[in-house]
Amino acid sequence: MDEVIADMAGDWLMLESRTAKHKTHHGWHYLWTVPLITAGVIIYSFWPRATVTASSNALARLSLNGRLASAIAMGPHDQQIKLMTKNGQLWPLSSMEAGVPYTIRLQINGPSWWPFGPTTISKTLVTPQDPIVTANELTVIPGHPVALSLSSPASILHIIMNNRQRAIIHSTVPQSIYSIHSPGTAPGEQGTLTVQTQARAWESVSTPKTLSWRTPNWLKVVASPNVNLPIGLTQPLTLNFSHAIEKSHLIPKLSPQIAGQWIWKSPTTEQFIPSSIWGYGPDQVVTVTIPGGPNGYHSAQGAYFPNNVTISWSTAPGSTLRLQELLAKLGYLPLKWIPNTPVPDTLSAQIAAMMNAPSGQFQWQYSNTPATLQSFWIPGQYTVMVKGAVMNFERVHNLPVDGIAGPQVWRDLIQADLGDQMNPDGYSYVYVSENLPETLTLWHNGKIVLKSLANTGIPQSPTYIGTYPVYQRYLSQTMQGVNPNGVPYYDPGVPYVNYFKGGDAVHGFPRAKYGFPQSLGCVELPIPVAAKVWPYLHYGTLVTVAPPTSLSSSSAAAS
Repeated sequence: MDEVIADMAGDWLMLESRTAKHKTHHGWHYLWTVPLITAGVIIYSFWPRATVTASSNALARLSLNGRLASAIAMGPHDQQIKLMTKNGQLWPLSSMEAGVPYTIRLQINGPSWWPFGPTTISKTLVTPQDPIVTANELTVIPGHPVALSLSSPASILHIIMNNRQRAIIHSTVPQSIYSIHSPGTAPGEQGTLTVQTQARAWESVSTPKTLSWRTPNWLKVVASPNVNLPIGLTQPLTLNFSHAIEKSHLIPKLSPQIAGQWIWKSPTTEQFIPSSIWGYGPDQVVTVTIPGGPNGYHSAQGAYFPNNVTISWSTAPGSTLRLQELLAKLGYLPLKWIPNTPVPDTLSAQIAAMMNAPSGQFQWQYSNTPATLQSFWIPGQYTVMVKGAVMNFERVHNLPVDGIAGPQVWRDLIQADLGDQMNPDGYSYVYVSENLPETLTLWHNGKIVLKSLANTGIPQSPTYIGTYPVYQRYLSQTMQGVNPNGVPYYDPGVPYVNYFKGGDAVHGFPRAKYGFPQSLGCVELPIPVAAKVWPYLHYGTLVTVAPPTSLSSSSAAAS
């Protein structure tokens, strides 16, 4: 038909040419051709035809002139698949193979008056190839979506996680990258992921591809210096992580809290640097707690600690010898200390001496120091005499009285030395003899203040033998309990109570006579005598209870 119209147009041009050459001919002779040309144009405009182009989601895009009588797709094995039109596109009514050539055959009718019959059009196209997951294994972040990259766009993904969890993901527009839920929920997990694709919803499902996945290993940390060795007072604490850590507002918790700052030396190394000359203090357990769990420290790959991580170091204890030197210098021991070279009155020099005691000599402060008391003195050893002195110092400086020279005791002890804060109460010692008659002797600052008859525990409830520091005091207390014979007792208002071991105390108590065992373990004194003893005893005052086989109280106290 196109050729007919072209021939007619050519004749018309030739006619015009002849008219121009032969002016004598008249144009009305050719008016008969006008209806013919008009008819040709009309026929061409209604001629059944179609244009088939590519589509992003359908089989093809169809531009149609006429009425579609039938549409089929012929496969490579002559299988026929019916096609339908929707929104100007061809859609197969059954599944088609991926990456296979199909011949589309369209039969198109003209208008009802069309005299020439239907037009058949054939066009061959290849269906899209099966999209393939490009990765063979995945490292996934726990709890974060996973991006699956495909070799070409797909409309549908079929996913099987760990051979049991199934999911189908649809997309109205084919995509080359799909986001799926993370198969891993925590570090240290692994499994498989099987993926099938459909390039278009009407294509057959692809061959399954199984890939492995794993979450990163648990976050780990190695601390330095060695946690099994004492650390220096101002030594930096370093944390070396197995993964680069994502920066956040989180920092490790340091206990006890001291002045200093955490800094990142590298993405995998964090360090605490003390800023105080005192540092952590002596004999201190230093604990660092690193936040764990999903909201704690984590890497960009999702590694984190399963729980909070706690790391502990210990600082070296202060020198016991230096402790004795300071306690003697400040009057908390019955000795004096003479240094070979005085320690400068600076905090830094005192801290250095605390860890490395300077040399010098000890001498007894009083010539008549009791022999039993002298027996508790050993330079460089934490004997009961040193413990009692520490307790007394803690009492004077309003510290918890436990007899342990911890960091705060050392701080106050050094400050007391720098400020010449001497013991305000002097040094007292109590000696109790169970030789009959039983006696108590009070020695203070080189003098026997008093000696009195006393009562100790009966055989069924004896008094503890040995030397102990006073650890609790009451001006008055109600004492109650059960006698050895099972009879309860209740004694209100017992005065001047000084506990030195368990339930044994030096206190006042009214008795008809004194000098022999009568109590349930306490050392009983006449109340007026107990009142005189009370101001000389303090927390940490040593009380010695000597058994009957020892020397008499008078000879022991005076020796």
